[in-house]
Amino acid sequence: MSTLKMFFHPAVQAFLHSGFVAHLFSLLIFNNSSSTQTPMKLLERQKGVVKLIVEEPDDLWYLYMIISQNDHCTGESEYKFNLGSGDTKSQVVKRKVTVTISVEKSEFSRHTGQLRITGKVIGGSEEVPRGSFHSLDITCGSKLSLYKEHWHDYEHEKLEESLQSSGNVLIVLFDREHALFATLRPSGHECLLTIKGDVPKKGVDEGKQHAFYKDIAKHIDTFLERFDPKHIVLASPGFWREYLEKELSQHARSRRIFTTTSTVDESAIKEVLLRPELTQALQSQRAMRELELLEKIMASLAKDRLAYGIADVRNAVHDGNLSEIAVTETLIVKKREEETFEELEALMRSAQNVGARVHLLASEETIRTIDGLGGIVGIKRW
Repeated sequence: MSTLKMFFHPAVQAFLHSGFVAHLFSLLIFNNSSSTQTPMKLLERQKGVVKLIVEEPDDLWYLYMIISQNDHCTGESEYKFNLGSGDTKSQVVKRKVTVTISVEKSEFSRHTGQLRITGKVIGGSEEVPRGSFHSLDITCGSKLSLYKEHWHDYEHEKLEESLQSSGNVLIVLFDREHALFATLRPSGHECLLTIKGDVPKKGVDEGKQHAFYKDIAKHIDTFLERFDPKHIVLASPGFWREYLEKELSQHARSRRIFTTTSTVDESAIKEVLLRPELTQALQSQRAMRELELLEKIMASLAKDRLAYGIADVRNAVHDGNLSEIAVTETLIVKKREEETFEELEALMRSAQNVGARVHLLASEETIRTIDGLGGIVGIKRW
C-alpha cells in the first residue's frame, strides 16, 4: 500500500493499509474520470452528408479538425424569442429549434469540453430568420449533421478514425517502491495515479514488499473495471516483473504485456511505447502512431530531407517533392483565429494532390516538437 503519514492509532493504521481501502480510495478519486472509450456513432451516411452522435470529448476534437468554412452543419440549439409587440412589454423565452448553418468559424475548448460552430442560418426551423448569425454548441450526446461539398482524404481519414474504437491502453510503470498508472488518449498519455510503497530492509519484514505488489494489482483491477483497457502494459527495470505477475488477477493476466523501462516516471512512457515488443499490439493507438511519425520526421531532419514552415512546405509541394506532411492542432487553431485557415487548407489539399499523405497531429509531445519547426513539416522524397 502507498505510504501514509502515521498519525493514527495502530489499529487505524492497519485499516488504512488494507486492500479494501485502496480499492475504495481509487473508486472515489476516479469516479468522475473517463470511462470506456466509445467511438462516435454514425447514424447515416449519404453523398457528402454524415449524421453523427457525439459520444465522448475526443469526438469534439475530431469534428473540430474536420469541419471547415462553408460546410453545412445541422443541429439542435436554443433560440431566444421575444413574445409581445407594440406597447406590450415583451417577454424573452428560449426554445429548442433545429437549424442549419453555413459555417464561418468553429471554436473548441478542451477545458469546457464544448465545440461551438458559428455561421449564417440557411435552413431548419422557420422561426429562425434566414441569414441571421447563430451558433451550435456541440457537447457529448449532441446529434449533428455535417455536409461537405467535397471531402478530402485526410478528412475522410479523421472521420473513420473517430468511428473506430481503438480500445484503451493502461500503462503501469513500477519497481520495488514506486508505481505510476497512465492511460493513452488521442492527445497523448494521461497520468492517473502514482503510489509509493514501504521499502523493507533486507531480510526484515519482507511481507511489506509483497503487500506493495498486491496493492499495484488491486489498482490494476480497479482500472480494469473503470476503463476496460484492451491492453495492460506493465514495465519495470530489473527483475520486479515476477513479483507483480504472481499477484495479478486472471482478468489482468489475459491482457498484460510485459516490457522494460529504465525509470519509473512520466518521461519513461515514450520509451515504453516505442519498445519493439509493443509495436504490433499498440498499432491502433493514435498516440503510438504519432510517436512513430515523429521518429520518422526527426530522421528526415537529420538527413536534410525535411521541409518545415509554411513557405518551405509550399515550395516542396510545388516541386512535387513530398511524401507526407504533418500539421499541428496549434497551427490550425491559430490560422482559424486569424481567419487565414483557407490558406493552410489549400496547402494541405495541394499536398494531397501531389500524392503526399496529410497527418493532423494531436498528441502533446508531437505537437510541442513540430510547433518548434513552424507547426507544419513535410518529409521530402529526395
